[in-house]
Amino acid sequence: MKGQRMEAASPLRILQVGLGNRGRMWATIIDRRPDTVWSGVVDVNPQTLAAFSDQHPKIPTFSSLETALEQAASDAVLLVTPPDGHLAQAQRVFAAGMPLLAEKPLTLDMHEAIKIVALAEALGLPLMVGLNFRYLPVSRKLRELVLAEAFGAPGFGHFAYLRNRDGRLPRLNKYPLTMRHPMMLEQSIHHLDLIRYCYGREVERVLCRTWNPSWSMYAHASNVSCLLTLEGGLEVNYIGTWTAGWDTLQFQWRTDCAEGVIVQRQLFEDLAVARITDDTLTAVELPRFQPFSDDTDALLGSFVSHLRAGTELECSGTDHLHTLAICFAAIESNETGRAVEMADFYRRHNVPISV
Repeated sequence: MKGQRMEAASPLRILQVGLGNRGRMWATIIDRRPDTVWSGVVDVNPQTLAAFSDQHPKIPTFSSLETALEQAASDAVLLVTPPDGHLAQAQRVFAAGMPLLAEKPLTLDMHEAIKIVALAEALGLPLMVGLNFRYLPVSRKLRELVLAEAFGAPGFGHFAYLRNRDGRLPRLNKYPLTMRHPMMLEQSIHHLDLIRYCYGREVERVLCRTWNPSWSMYAHASNVSCLLTLEGGLEVNYIGTWTAGWDTLQFQWRTDCAEGVIVQRQLFEDLAVARITDDTLTAVELPRFQPFSDDTDALLGSFVSHLRAGTELECSGTDHLHTLAICFAAIESNETGRAVEMADFYRRHNVPISV
């Protein structure tokens, strides 16, 4: 989506909605960038607003989004709130004529997400979704190697994310403890988006199982296993869990190609490659970075560039519908015990995506 260009003489005035754990990280990034400032912040917790005001006494604070949209002079809105309220919040933002950058997932309901995207399109307002892992140097490099077929055409992949995540920790948001499909819609959504992005292909078919082990602290499925068929016959086996039996994160994303392999050995870094006859993997040099911070900063920079210079919006709402549709098709596959063809899923749910 191409947005109307804004004057670049002054910083982009952002109304930030939500000052929870992720919201505080966003606040640090907005504060340090020379091209962004707050027009105000919104949160329903008075203590949270008071703590923010102690550090930023000149920034207006609000307990109501409606009041903030009326009183704060803003250029755009950043939505860092639980996804079950995104539809109503997005409707208010768009009614005020504001571009929106929303944390993922856009919603917890496919049809609500379609409504948000359709409204943004109808009003000509930019909508970006915070898939920050696309901006990791390792993700960018993996995509470059795959698209260039540096090791021949990719044939199949295996993506494993095994973690024991204590959702009760103070630094983590608490709503995933009680929501439905927490692993799928809070964590796997990132991974499935990366599979689309780094392979440069759309998913055509998904077969999925989700479950919750007896020791899980989560009310709903904390394990996801998918077999994905992508365009061109590329097959990807995915497994992700928040309830692993060992409190040490294990991660590997391996892509087997006609002439070798590309292997990401750590969650945010450590990319290595090998030709078929090589004895060992060779590390790929990547720039230094701070995970969650530098990638989020790059995502915000992309949003600012879109609004200021009209550059293409990489993580647009329309693009996000692809990833969200995979998540809900996978949930449907688990419920029915059958594979779901994505073209059929788009048709049945009126997803506005060309296939």
